[in-house]
Amino acid sequence: MHRDALDLTAAGAKATPYFPPIVVNRAARQPGSRLRVVLLNAAGGARFRELLACLQRKPLEGADVILLCEVNSGLRRSPGRDVAEELGEALGMSCAYIREFSFSRQGRENETYMGNAILSSKPFADVAAIAMHNPRPPRVLPRRDRGVTRVGRPTGLITRVKFGPAEISVGVAHLHSRCTPAERARQMADYMESFPTAGRVIFGGDLNTTTTELSDRASMAATVWQMITNPNRFRAPQAYEPLFDHLREHGLEIDGVNVANCPTFTFSGLIPRSMRPKLDWLAVRGFRPVAGTAAVVTPRSPILKRRISDHDFVTVDLEL
Repeated sequence: MHRDALDLTAAGAKATPYFPPIVVNRAARQPGSRLRVVLLNAAGGARFRELLACLQRKPLEGADVILLCEVNSGLRRSPGRDVAEELGEALGMSCAYIREFSFSRQGRENETYMGNAILSSKPFADVAAIAMHNPRPPRVLPRRDRGVTRVGRPTGLITRVKFGPAEISVGVAHLHSRCTPAERARQMADYMESFPTAGRVIFGGDLNTTTTELSDRASMAATVWQMITNPNRFRAPQAYEPLFDHLREHGLEIDGVNVANCPTFTFSGLIPRSMRPKLDWLAVRGFRPVAGTAAVVTPRSPILKRRISDHDFVTVDLEL
C-alpha cells in the first residue's frame, strides 16, 4: 500500500513542511559578468558520477546556480549517498536541500528521502522551505511505488544569494505529475504566496506541464491519443496549464530563458522528439538572458552513451 501523510489544507490549515532544509555554505567563487543557471530533474541521482561529469562539461560547466528536483538522500550506496550535498562538495558550491518525502517498505525505518536542492557559487543569506498543496495519490500507482509508505508533502525552496552588489532570490519547486492542471496551479499559488514581490528572481523546476491528469489508465490512454493527434500542446503547454498565470502575476518571465517548443522529457529514446513534452522550466524577473545561451542538453554519459535521467538539462546565461 502506498500511503501519504494527511493533508490538512482541505480543512483550512496552512501547510507546513515535514522536514527542515539542510544548508551547507562554502566559500564564494568570484562572479563573472553573467550568471549561468542549470536545471535538472535528476531522477534520484543514481548515476552520480555521470551526473557530476555532465555538470563539469560544456555547456554546463561553471554554473553559478544549479536547481535540482528529485534528488535522493539516505541511499545505501556510495558515492552519491546524499546526492545534492555531495554534488555541492565536488563542485565547490553551497548547497540547500529540502527533503519532500521519506520512503520505507514493510514497516522498516525511513531509508530514503527525495527532495529538491539549490547549489550556488555564493553562500546563502537565508533559506526557506515552502510547503505546497498535496494532491491525492493517483488511482493507479507505478509498480515501484506499491508496498511503499511515503511520508511528507510537496515542498519547494526559496533562498537569497548575493552575487556582487546584487541580492537575488532563487527558488526551485517540483509540481505533481499525475494531478489535474488546476491542482498544479494550486501548488504554484501556494509556492508563490511566499515568493518575494519585488527584486531580482531566478526560479526553476520540473513543473510537470503535461496538460493532462494521468491519474488512471483512461486518462493515460487519452493522453497518448493527444500525443498522436495534437503533439504541439505538449511542447507549448502554456495555454493548458494555469500555473503560468501565477508566474506572470508575480512578474516572472519564461521567454528567452527557455528554448521555445523544445521538449525536455522522454520515457524512451524510441519516442519521436515531436511527441515528447516540455516539463522543465526556468523563469526570471529583473534579468536579461544572454542571447543564444538558452539550451536543452541531453543528460548523457560520454562513455556508455546512457541517459542519466529521463529529463534533460535546461540552461541559460543571465546578464549580471
